Parts: sequence; structure tokens; C-alpha cells
Amino acid sequence: MRTTSQLAAVFVVASLSPATAAAQRVVMVHEEPRHRLIHETTDLRVLDVQIQPGDTTLFHTHDGPITYVTIGTSSTDQMALGGAWNGTQPRNPPPGRIGAVRAVQSYADTPLTHRVTNVGSTLFRLIAVATRRPGSDSDASEPLPGELVNESRWFRHATVFLGAGGASDWQTSANPIVLVLIRDSRVAIERSDGWVTSLEMAGQSTILEAGERYLIRNGGAEAADVVIVEVR
Repeated sequence: MRTTSQLAAVFVVASLSPATAAAQRVVMVHEEPRHRLIHETTDLRVLDVQIQPGDTTLFHTHDGPITYVTIGTSSTDQMALGGAWNGTQPRNPPPGRIGAVRAVQSYADTPLTHRVTNVGSTLFRLIAVATRRPGSDSDASEPLPGELVNESRWFRHATVFLGAGGASDWQTSANPIVLVLIRDSRVAIERSDGWVTSLEMAGQSTILEAGERYLIRNGGAEAADVVIVEVR
């Protein structure tokens, strides 16, 4: 069954002329080619968003809360469906900070259909975590390892900084979590059942389900940072 947002997107495209419809094809965010779907569970989706300099996405619809973890910065402009480009100009250095975490919750109440273009000269890259859960106002969750960035009824975010050879304490995930490596390094996510996941390239990620016991270990010779996104 289609959601209200999907039906609205179909109606908009059906109302346009064939030529205009081709230029303004609308898809859901996880179906947009530059928003590559890399993980999907009943609780969440993880997207690897990569927009090359000069490239433009299709119109795509956001209809639920989403968290963005910045991996690569560039100047971008956007156009809402039926509107005009904002006119953003390139900046040097580009705006934003690698490792920054930002949640957009307003899409739960007001879905947005837009497209984005990279007007800068560097790769624009985000790891996006979209929740498929109803959210919770409970504050009974265990503390996340590292430094808490922010929290809401939809997400909690923390950044773990590890020196060479360093490790976090063992932790049990109260809810599903996504761990994202910010820069190239050699980090292991160790679980109490003996399973180990290695993250070595910026933007690599892994998911832990609720109730899993884990620690984060830096096996490299340089410092490493990992962002944790908990889906509540």
C-alpha cells in the first residue's frame, strides 16, 4: 500500500506533461540513485548519499525523521518541487564539518520533496539514517559510549574518539544503533558473541540490534572517531 507522500508524488508526476514529467520525476528518498541504500531493517534504513561536483539528484520525498552524518563537504543548492533554486553560491572552504551530526525531525509532520545540486568542487557525502520506528520519549536507555551530541524522541547521537590502540567500555545497545566511521582508520566493532566487524574506510557503517553487547576498538596507529546513531 502506498503512503500519502507516495500517492502525492504520483499525482504530481501524472499531472505534468510527458517532457516535464521526465525532468521532474519524483521518487522516495531511498529510491533516489545518489542516496544509495546500504542497510535496511524493520527499524531503519541507512543511505550513502554521494553527489559529485556539478551533479543533481532527482526530486525525492522525505516523509520521516532522518539523521545525517557528514563525511564529505561541498557547497550545495536545493529546489523544492514547484519552486526555484535557492541560489546558493560555492564557498571555499566549503560549509560544514566532517563528522558533524544533524537530525531533521520536521519531515514527520511536513514531508518535503526537493532536489539537490552540488555547486562546489568537492564530493558532497553524507551517511543518512532514516528511522522506521514511532519514536519514544523514554529516557531509560543506557548511556551511549563517547560524547553525547544530542537526543530527541527519534534519535540519540554520540561521537566516540579513540586514540591509537584505545577501546570503549563494553556497552549493551538499548535500541538499534548505527555506527559510522568518520575518517579512514582501522576500527573493530566487537560483540560479546565473538563476532567482529571491521571498519576501515570513511563512511563505512554497521548496525547492531537492540540488546547486543559490544565495544569499539581502534586497531590503528592513528586516532579514530566513530559516530553512533541510536534509533529510538
